[in-house]
Amino acid sequence: MMLGNILLMLNSISEAGGEQPVLPASLDFASGIFAAFLLALSLLAYKRTKMKRLLFVSAAFGLFAFRAIIPRLDLFLPDLDLSASIETILSITGFVILGLFFLAIVKKQK
Repeated sequence: MMLGNILLMLNSISEAGGEQPVLPASLDFASGIFAAFLLALSLLAYKRTKMKRLLFVSAAFGLFAFRAIIPRLDLFLPDLDLSASIETILSITGFVILGLFFLAIVKKQK
């Protein structure tokens, strides 16, 4: 339902005279929103269970949301120019996300 609302909003932006966004960019943005939702769920799970590995998972979901949403802001703010340094930071976050998921898997419970 939320994905449908996002795609409908993107379609209405294009009908208002803006350039129609391509579907992959819209889906990337929607996956960032979904990652933010999973971040909230994993933080709630941590609050209930106090399992430290959920903090690694939460951080990974947060970084994934950041990585997916930031480059797609040009869909809503066409004048936004992302610099090369931001592109480098976004590329590095992929490695950090994988590392955090790995730590969450191998971390022993106490």
